[in-house]
Amino acid sequence: MTIIAVANSKGGVGKSTLCLLIASELAQNGAKVLIIDADQKQQSCLQWVNRCQRAGTLPPSLMVVPANTPQDLKVALTTSNAEIILIDVQGSMNDLLIASIVSSDITLVPTKANVMEMVETVKLFEWAENNLKRAPLRLILNRVEGIDTNTTAFQDAVKMIRDNRLPALPTFVRARKVYEQFSKEAGSLAHIGKDPGKSEQVAKARGNIISVITDITRIVSDAA
Repeated sequence: MTIIAVANSKGGVGKSTLCLLIASELAQNGAKVLIIDADQKQQSCLQWVNRCQRAGTLPPSLMVVPANTPQDLKVALTTSNAEIILIDVQGSMNDLLIASIVSSDITLVPTKANVMEMVETVKLFEWAENNLKRAPLRLILNRVEGIDTNTTAFQDAVKMIRDNRLPALPTFVRARKVYEQFSKEAGSLAHIGKDPGKSEQVAKARGNIISVITDITRIVSDAA
């Protein structure tokens, strides 16, 4: 069993969508996947799964359960027979965030590529290093626009990652319209790709997420 947490100490960074994209792609490729929705305020993953079930688009090997307390999380982790578990954690510092980080094989910390977002992300990494015995955090730049990589803001964010020696995934996630469609009730990017007019967009989008999954697999394997 591999446990992947997706967490940040603040909201608005695309955390839940990233969690769902990874989970859906894994399930689409045959893995038995459980999402633990530990974001009791938003419950974005739980709502998405419910929408997809009604639409008949949810991959059959993908399930979701809520967890509102560290004890809920422990029960979900110890009773599941899933091959891969993803934990979507509320965007605030609390006991559930701590429990999710400590329980995980890897915790993805999505952030936008600008200095304001990076300042908060650096604080989370510093806090985890100083307060947790085990904190397998990996930063991932998320919602990167096509022109962002050429901007000063993006380069400044990359410099902050290097200056603070933050462990980061080599792959960053592009901002894509098809991800917005996915977050409604699509169930999987593959389902959207059935539309011939979107097949090229979907191929690029899936390639992006598969690259993220490859990064995760390598990091978890190296740590084993």
